[in-house]
Amino acid sequence: MMKAIQRILHFIILIICLVFQVTLVERLKLYYINLDLVMIAIAGITIFDGMMYGVVYGFIAGMILDLMVGNVIGLSALIYALNGYIVSKIINIGLKKKIFVYILAIFFITEINLLFSTGIYYLFNFRASLRGLGLEIAINPICNILLMFVLFPILQTGRERKDEFGFLHKDEI
Repeated sequence: MMKAIQRILHFIILIICLVFQVTLVERLKLYYINLDLVMIAIAGITIFDGMMYGVVYGFIAGMILDLMVGNVIGLSALIYALNGYIVSKIINIGLKKKIFVYILAIFFITEINLLFSTGIYYLFNFRASLRGLGLEIAINPICNILLMFVLFPILQTGRERKDEFGFLHKDEI
């Protein structure tokens, strides 16, 4: 019962991230601050709930985003569903340090999203600037990794504290 409530809560958090993505984050792009709240939420949901929820929630959120502001309908749905799948595969690599794996996952899916979406826009004759892509490849992963440290603890509330983002041995002196 508790897991079902957490999954519903995660879906609500995803919808809130979607609203913030459309309203607030799009305005920050004028200052070259590129955040992808939905991608980070999908990665967190995949990590904490599993691949199936990450892929399904990613497809739903991407389709909603495409219907609201998308140029190519279905592109964000495909990208976010693939994000859930890729994150689950990266998490299952088996590395010891969870925080390193989380950073690695966010870095890879950010780069994959940029390259894939720019390639699709180029194929459909939308704007595709190589100079802008180079700047985004350098800035976006850093912004998304920093955002991960804010959003993952929110998604992790109510869970057992197996791996914390703070100091692991803070009480042992």
